[in-house]
Amino acid sequence: MAKFTYRAKDLQGNDRSGTVETTDARGVAKILNKKGLVVISVTEVRESQKGLIQRFLNRVSFDDIVVTTRQLATMIQSGLVLSEAIDILRDQQTNKYYKAVLDDISRDVKGGLDLASSLKKHPDVFPDLYSNLVKAGESSGKLDTVLLQMASNLEKTREFRGKVKGALIYPIIILVTMFVVMLVMMFFVIPRMTSLYAQSNIELPLPTLILIATSSFLINFWYLILGVGIFGGFIFKRWISTEIGRYSFDSFLLKFPVIKKIVEGITLAEFTRTFGLLITAGIPMLDSINIVSGVINNAVYRKALKDTFRGIERGLTLSNELEAVGVFPKIIPAMIRVGEETGQVDQVAFKLAEYFESESDQIVKNLTVIIEPVILVVLGVGVAFLVLSIILPIYKLTTSFS
Repeated sequence: MAKFTYRAKDLQGNDRSGTVETTDARGVAKILNKKGLVVISVTEVRESQKGLIQRFLNRVSFDDIVVTTRQLATMIQSGLVLSEAIDILRDQQTNKYYKAVLDDISRDVKGGLDLASSLKKHPDVFPDLYSNLVKAGESSGKLDTVLLQMASNLEKTREFRGKVKGALIYPIIILVTMFVVMLVMMFFVIPRMTSLYAQSNIELPLPTLILIATSSFLINFWYLILGVGIFGGFIFKRWISTEIGRYSFDSFLLKFPVIKKIVEGITLAEFTRTFGLLITAGIPMLDSINIVSGVINNAVYRKALKDTFRGIERGLTLSNELEAVGVFPKIIPAMIRVGEETGQVDQVAFKLAEYFESESDQIVKNLTVIIEPVILVVLGVGVAFLVLSIILPIYKLTTSFS
């Protein structure tokens, strides 16, 4: 997906401008034409236009958005005027960039612009999903209710992400520690031992020879290894940024059962909860599927949702299309079908989200239980190899002296 800025005119001849994320410039034209806009110009926003340091400084965290949404919902529900509520949020911000964004939104709202349109001017902070939900809340006159639902949804997402990160943090720390210890051994300890062995003229055992050869290779060719790694990483990043590359990589990951279970759980929990939130906010089903397909990170499920969108456009039901694409677990179309029959699609979607979050949480916990002993075994084997490689020559050396 690429980001484009556009200039256009509406049916009344008024100038319109903004940003759109899609695959190419033709996609921008299609989106704008559906909105009744006549395109004047389209320009792709290159990532190089914003430096790495600038992007880091302008970063607004997910936690910032969660807290802002909850506080804004509470203040509006309490009867505070929207512009005053935004001013309060702005004044309490420590993030200078976020403070400037909120200040800009405050000026827009005071100038008569609706909140959703102002949010759309800052897609790097507020994604399309966020601004579309706010637009639905403003249109229905239930902005406070929609914001409260959004806050609850964001808080659940944050809690779920925290559980996943918490379950994986220990194995990651162990792996990083092992890597650092290995580098220290290879670059500092082994070379000193090598010089000692060279003076003794003893025949070195195979483990020691392997260790010395590995250390020598890393010391002599570290720049080559680093260069190949950086170049390979650059090529991989460029490839995965394309639609074909991303789809191929995501399809490859889904071939591994354990990874598939985790990715499936996280992605489907995000899909069902977001979809339920959109339907609850009063956004039509077709538009909801279109919006959700734009926020799902996994390319395989994103394509499946786009295919579902096209099927619903032809007049087919959501449950039948979700089943027809052949990507989603059978429980999703089955439950959605029940929701369609009872008129409670949004509530069914929320129940599915809870189910997939629970499943993913349990899978990650089980995976952690399995990974920890495996890491300890690998660590033990590595330590044993190092000890043998170092101790055996020393033992031979002392034996030769005696």
